[in-house]
Amino acid sequence: MAEESRAYPLVMEIIRRSRLGWRWIMVIVAAFLLLLLVLVAYLDGVFNDLSHGEFWRNFLDGPTLILYILVIYPPIWRLWRRATQCLQAVLPVDEGSSKQVTVEGPITNRRWEWVSIIVGVVFWLALWQPWAESWRSGIIWLSAYDILTQSVLFGLLAWLLYSALSGNRYLSRLGHQNLSVDLFDTGALTPVARSSLGFSLAFVGGISLSLVFQTQEDLLMWNNIIVWAILVCFVVLLFFLSMWSTHSTMARAKRRELDLAQTHLKAASRELRERAADGNLKGMEELSATITVWINYERRIKEVPEWPFNAGIIRRLAASALAPVAVFFIKVFSGLGIRM
Repeated sequence: MAEESRAYPLVMEIIRRSRLGWRWIMVIVAAFLLLLLVLVAYLDGVFNDLSHGEFWRNFLDGPTLILYILVIYPPIWRLWRRATQCLQAVLPVDEGSSKQVTVEGPITNRRWEWVSIIVGVVFWLALWQPWAESWRSGIIWLSAYDILTQSVLFGLLAWLLYSALSGNRYLSRLGHQNLSVDLFDTGALTPVARSSLGFSLAFVGGISLSLVFQTQEDLLMWNNIIVWAILVCFVVLLFFLSMWSTHSTMARAKRRELDLAQTHLKAASRELRERAADGNLKGMEELSATITVWINYERRIKEVPEWPFNAGIIRRLAASALAPVAVFFIKVFSGLGIRM
């Protein structure tokens, strides 16, 4: 039972143990954060500010992004499971037996999951130092609420980063097992690319959503820019890192088949030259047909892609990486236009 629980990421295991279901957890968390915000606004004497949009913009970004992470994680977890299953299906057969090579399933390191959450909280506290400004404004309870939600948000964000890297490490372990890849059916490995794209889109969506809550002043703060830049770079890097081992396997298989084709092609061409030199024309048509077959096979091998994704996936990745940049500049320029 303990080993089974450790096979699930921390947040998923907590929700599994609650036995409430993911949707009910979302409803409970959303209601709790909203009611808590209303309560602390009342305690700080700013209950009338609840009718102002600026109030919600200032204090709803943390809760919204917390819910976003909890909502998007199950789909990207399912994409990752499909990627592992497609790689496990092409594991090589163990020598001396008819069984496939087995790779131990990913055992989640609970200690490092907790460490990643703590690192995320400490990172936010060190970078923003919320106690320097928040407590002077006189809204003590709202300041505490903001610190609490932002700490939870950055803890979850760091955990999500660790989870993505941990999942990528397991895919890499599978990819280094000399997979029995069919070069003419690389679509079977498309789930790996979809999983990588799913993680990337999840981070990009969070970045774009966070930008919606920012003012122009917030957008130009160096600490915000640092976080967004790190996340955008991580998105692109994660996409290619998670497929590098699969790319290496496909490249090795492609070189192996090319070597085979070229070896047969050289042998057939040499025999053709020798027969032509000796004036022996017997069997020349069959030999010429053999050479043509190997030439066509070599051409087909060269045309096979070495990455398990297509142009459509790359376009979606590029568009997703540019989305937060576009939102950033739209917000900045619209703010300048309002001021003018």
